[in-house]
Amino acid sequence: MSSTGTGVRRGRPPSGGREQILAATLALLRERGIARLTTREVAQRAGVSEGSVFYHFGDRFGLMRAVFTDSLSPLVEVGTAGLQGDDVRGTLEAFSDGVQEFLRTGLDVLMAAQADVDLRESLVGFLADNDYGPHRGIAAVARYLAEQQAAGAVRADVDPQVVAHLVVSDAMQRSAQPKLVNHAKGTPSRKAFFDTLMTMLAVTGG
Repeated sequence: MSSTGTGVRRGRPPSGGREQILAATLALLRERGIARLTTREVAQRAGVSEGSVFYHFGDRFGLMRAVFTDSLSPLVEVGTAGLQGDDVRGTLEAFSDGVQEFLRTGLDVLMAAQADVDLRESLVGFLADNDYGPHRGIAAVARYLAEQQAAGAVRADVDPQVVAHLVVSDAMQRSAQPKLVNHAKGTPSRKAFFDTLMTMLAVTGG
């Protein structure tokens, strides 16, 4: 990425919206990839001064981390409060929606980072420092399913951890496959997946 020289943080902050910069970065990232992404083009796309990019994000690593962090917003509530609700199917579907919404942006950043060693290392360190990863979603779903088992709403002989892994893996597959191979062939419909999942979880009499 290009820079603006020294003193980008001196005096009053350059005018320009943080959200516009994030949106412009993501749009350019999808269009051109990380190798051709510059702060000058981000600023032009966002309609702000280039200094605004550096003021708000410090450097290109800060900018990419911010795009990734912003994409986490659909999962923040789940991460803090956990899954809740007596409607097991509805709760799991809403969680799946959140994962897929995050991955629509998050995967673009993660995939772009693989082409830049410094960015990849920076992002890996950021993920490790904040303990981000699929394991957090799996743990949240497993806790919820264990609670529903205790309440008698989910059959007792299923492993909550395994089912949680299925839910998270399905969401990741639906998001990643079209980006990686440009099609979703072989992926069952979302309805079919949850119909089958709920059959597996249903409490049977006798």
